[in-house]
Amino acid sequence: MSKSVRLTLANKCLLLFGGAVVLILASALVVVALRMQTLVQHGPKKRARDFANAYIADEIQLGSALKSARDLHTVLPPDEDLKLVYLPRGEFSYVEDEDEFVESAIEYFQLRAGSTERFTTAVDADNERYYRYIRAIRRSDLATIRGGAAAGFRPMVEVGIANPLDGILLIDLRDPDAPVEQAVNIIYLTAAGIASGLLAIFVFWYITTRLILSPIRLLRDYAGAVSEGNLNIRSDINTGDEYEQLSDMFNHMLDNIRKSDQDLRSINKSLDLKLGELAESNIALYEANKIKGEFLANVSHELRTPLNSINGFAEVLAETFAESISPADEKRKRYINNIMKSSRQLLDLINDLLDLAKIEAGRLELHLSSVSVSDMTEGLINLMRPQAEKAQIGLELDVPMNLPTVHTDAGKLQQILFNFLSNAIKFSPAGGKVTLSAGLDEEDGSGRKQMMRFAVRDDGPGIATEDQLRIFEKFTQLDTSTTREYGGTGLGLTISKELADMLQGEITLDSDTGRGAEFAIIVPMNLERKVVPLMPDLRVDKPVGEG
Repeated sequence: MSKSVRLTLANKCLLLFGGAVVLILASALVVVALRMQTLVQHGPKKRARDFANAYIADEIQLGSALKSARDLHTVLPPDEDLKLVYLPRGEFSYVEDEDEFVESAIEYFQLRAGSTERFTTAVDADNERYYRYIRAIRRSDLATIRGGAAAGFRPMVEVGIANPLDGILLIDLRDPDAPVEQAVNIIYLTAAGIASGLLAIFVFWYITTRLILSPIRLLRDYAGAVSEGNLNIRSDINTGDEYEQLSDMFNHMLDNIRKSDQDLRSINKSLDLKLGELAESNIALYEANKIKGEFLANVSHELRTPLNSINGFAEVLAETFAESISPADEKRKRYINNIMKSSRQLLDLINDLLDLAKIEAGRLELHLSSVSVSDMTEGLINLMRPQAEKAQIGLELDVPMNLPTVHTDAGKLQQILFNFLSNAIKFSPAGGKVTLSAGLDEEDGSGRKQMMRFAVRDDGPGIATEDQLRIFEKFTQLDTSTTREYGGTGLGLTISKELADMLQGEITLDSDTGRGAEFAIIVPMNLERKVVPLMPDLRVDKPVGEG
């Protein structure tokens, strides 16, 4: 889901460019305004200078128009436009602490012999602006003012040597047109600034919208259509710049996406067909496997009856010839023993096939009950002891006292342990030892429920690491030669593993070549029934010994 736009690119450009334009125009107009204010003030200054020059040149006679020193510090009255004050050198002391502008001008003229004028602005009692101009009257100027040589004036010292300050001429004047000019200038500047700013912003907006944002918006619309699944749309931007290159790249990308989409759709169709075929094959295999299991279960059940009869009659014949010692009867005894041995092996094979078929067909049910660990293990030891003594194998039981009972299927647990004990006795050498142990499984920190562990350890040849997974496969024996030393169908461990899964247990194997083997089954203390699905999940079995 695309994020909402908080500020469009057009508005962002407009704000940035507009701000830049306003800042630039404001800076330029401030400089112009300051210059125009200076020009407005230049008019009154020029008038005062011309007036002073005319007075010094003796072109005008002021007479009584000149004010005295006592009028020097008086502010220009609002009803007057001009005030003239002549202050000779002997009256400079009158302005001390009275008129700061005049006092500073006198000091300035005395320190700088070449300076002649000072100019400033002031306000009257009505807060109206007027201008103040001071002209320095030096020794050389007096000759002109007083009539020059015609008046018989002769300076005591040549002008080129010394030209001291002999007085000042103060001119206070108003300029009624100056405020108007300044206001008009401000109005013109403001109007020009606003017009220029608006025009610049409009130009920037037009350029940004037409040349920059318009192609971007087109690409955005194309991308939005593609995101909605329309792969047939194509970008058509002809600007002759990078936007056109981007448009061509966008179209090329769409071509690749469309081709990939078509390939993917074709692959998906093929995959759907394959999945359909696989589902049909899986159902057929499941049905075939179920039929096979039912067939094996039925056939095995039917074969057990004649085999039991054969075995029974063979035992009767063996008892009949048991006390006979004739050579012919000895031969018959050997034949009868071979018949009994072969029929028992065949019966064991059929029993294993029947159990495996029942497990695979889902016909094997759980019969739960409370089982005493000590009673069950002791019964197994007593059951296996004749076989162990015949093979000269020591049989030991290592079960602690007061172990709690286990709620499980006793028959299936005994069948697993019986298989472990049979294999241990079969593969242990004469004089060896087989130990059956039981105890609570140690906590591994995984938080699983409490378990009971049963283990059978022998002194046999051991099992190599690379063969420890393979021995749990159907009909698997490590010695596959026709003259193998140990008999068996290769189904015992397979059945044990299936039974362990039914008991929600786990079979582990600890062995290596030359150091015997320990088969163990770990079952829960309280087995709970599970609902078995009609078709089991396809899964990869974990290696034996892994949690």
